[in-house]
Amino acid sequence: MTDFDNSQKQETPPHFIVIVPGYMGSRLRDKKNGDIVWLDIPALLKNPLEMGISIDNMLDRMAYPNDDLEPVGIMNEVLFVPPWAKQEHYGRLIEKLKSWDYQIDPADATPDSKAVYTFAYDWRQDNRISSRQLGQAIQRWAARHNGAKAWIIAHSNGGIVSRWYIEKEGGKDHVERLFLMASPWDGAPKAMRVMWDGLSVLGLRRFNLFHLGERMKDLIRSFPSFYQLIPYINPFLRDPHNQNIDLFKDPSWLSSSRDQAFLADALKFNQDLGISPSVETLCFFGRSKPTTTSGVVHLTPSGTWGDIEWVETEAGDGTVPERSAVHPNANAKLPFAATHGDIYVVEPVLEFLNWELVGKYVGAVRAALATERYYIVFEPDQDMYSPGEQIHAWARVSEPDGKTPISDAGVKAHLSFHAALPGAKLASIPPDTTQVRLEESDTEPGYYTANLQAPSQEGYYKLVCKVKLVGERLVTLEEMILVEASPT
Repeated sequence: MTDFDNSQKQETPPHFIVIVPGYMGSRLRDKKNGDIVWLDIPALLKNPLEMGISIDNMLDRMAYPNDDLEPVGIMNEVLFVPPWAKQEHYGRLIEKLKSWDYQIDPADATPDSKAVYTFAYDWRQDNRISSRQLGQAIQRWAARHNGAKAWIIAHSNGGIVSRWYIEKEGGKDHVERLFLMASPWDGAPKAMRVMWDGLSVLGLRRFNLFHLGERMKDLIRSFPSFYQLIPYINPFLRDPHNQNIDLFKDPSWLSSSRDQAFLADALKFNQDLGISPSVETLCFFGRSKPTTTSGVVHLTPSGTWGDIEWVETEAGDGTVPERSAVHPNANAKLPFAATHGDIYVVEPVLEFLNWELVGKYVGAVRAALATERYYIVFEPDQDMYSPGEQIHAWARVSEPDGKTPISDAGVKAHLSFHAALPGAKLASIPPDTTQVRLEESDTEPGYYTANLQAPSQEGYYKLVCKVKLVGERLVTLEEMILVEASPT
């Protein structure tokens, strides 16, 4: 951890903040008619009888390359995209920055105003292109602030875009600080998993009737940027004989020459990018969440790839493995009990961010991070439930090493309504469920479990866990789940 001396007040350096969202975190619209293509869920649900036609239209318009779409703003709704990530909307981060007296996307910013600008980009395209567009935007914004330098808050793939701009496009002269939120330096095996198995676009059961997994696999393989998320240093695939498989050396698992060219270029992109930062870099990462970290490739009798058996371990944030999320040369490496899709809105992260942006310049004292003394893992047994279905929740409480269990913790959980399903009308907000106590296992110290019942009303819910340890403050953790009836 980084030590801070707050005995003396410092002057806040001139700066403006730029938020660079992660993969799928920017909305895309049709240039001709202004329709939101990614992502307007209510429009897809508007006419159930024509839902298949609407989905076909969306997938056709999303195929890359094309010049028909343009980025317009960052995602302001919950994004459920199993197995890639369960992602909170960036509006919660923006609202927190507003509460710290920052102006959001001000059109009339003065040189001395505290400003936050959101950078939307076409995440399908080569990250090199996005980084150059980021540079152009930063130069425009810097002109409003007498040449002040940018402080970038970058989530996931947004960190890759930002790093390329800083290291390869002259950005180190225009950026002073980089806050990386769950951003990989060596990709994520889950990216390969999505490219191989496909993706459930919305996490809604009614959409799964249209066999989106296979179709999304073909679509994603047309995006140059997604190849740049495949790990290039860590050998994460092996055969049944435990021999490493180099998916870059033998690209025959990709059927088209176009896709193989994308793969080769992605390798060069990551090798050129490197891992040495040129500006102050703070690395925020989630840990102790089940994460795809490797895979076993089963070959057919002819020697081609058949099936991949994916392996999950508690060594990441649910999407990016810890080894890739922890940037080796970052100025600070900060662990949190957070998932890939909510790390930028969990309270301990926001508390630390407040210190870095505001507190350290006014002599405030930063509260201790919960993860400096212990680690708490909290998970439901799955992401999606039917109304009334049993939810098996568990928590693991341990010392900072993640291995030494802590017994006699007070652990309680309840469900809190978060948002209605896309396109659904909400008559009233259902109340929180009654808290249940998670009991410690008799055979496994530090492992606490309980069963809850999914509410009868459909929607997104927060599974809230509160943990109290002797001599420590109460800690709250949250996991998002989806409650939806099976389609009939």
